[in-house]
Amino acid sequence: MIHLVASDLDETLLRSDKHVGAYTQEKIRQIQDQGIHFVCTTGRPFFSIQNTLKEIGQFQKPGTYTISLNGGCVTENATGDILYTKPMDFTLANQIYTLGRAFDVGIQVYLVDKTFAYRLNEDERHFLKGRMEVLETEAEDLSFLKDQPIIKILYENTDVAFLKQIEEQLPETIRQHCDLSYSSNRYFEFNPKGVHKGLGLQYLCDHLGIALQDTLAIGDNINDLGLLKTAGLSIGVQNAHPEILSAIDALCPYTHEEDAVGHILQQYILSR
Repeated sequence: MIHLVASDLDETLLRSDKHVGAYTQEKIRQIQDQGIHFVCTTGRPFFSIQNTLKEIGQFQKPGTYTISLNGGCVTENATGDILYTKPMDFTLANQIYTLGRAFDVGIQVYLVDKTFAYRLNEDERHFLKGRMEVLETEAEDLSFLKDQPIIKILYENTDVAFLKQIEEQLPETIRQHCDLSYSSNRYFEFNPKGVHKGLGLQYLCDHLGIALQDTLAIGDNINDLGLLKTAGLSIGVQNAHPEILSAIDALCPYTHEEDAVGHILQQYILSR
């Protein structure tokens, strides 16, 4: 029996207009009324998803939780208290940042409570609008963040093939100490080794006393792989990236534009 549902946000739960469809909102309400946890599980920071939490009835609601920053942070929604976090070694983070400056990519540096963006272009400004606010920086290195925990770094470029070429050129010091993933057909993401959405799910299940076999994960992209492999049951939305198809138990016939998450909740929980 499913006791917890962990769903990715962008291109999974959220439509292109950054909202949750009315049908999906109703299905989330119905499973929560049955005592089943619905957990937003995102690469973005907790502070950036407050509108989504309002739409699904979890804004500042006790007993609800968020897995953010690709599993690098777990937060209690009611208080904003951080239950768990996995920061990156500063030397490693600084190496990733300075290397990124040598490439024609935007760079975003994620702390728990703020995000810094280097080389922010107009296309990225448009993509982030309604999703997340960032602080622009022209810093040559991350020395200004020396004493603050950095959870995640990403490179941004809409040419994913170019990002893949960068991955091939990464020094072994980065490869050996990072979990690497992709999302939204524009982001190449770096978390500390072993940190992914599945790790966040594992921590939250331990915290709540829920067996992993009693969880359902929903996702669409490569940064969801850890989550999909960890959960007891994993479902991809119709617009899922081809590279996750081998990791899921089933593919939903609906896309994120068509209330895929709502249909999954209806089929795998509410109809059983």
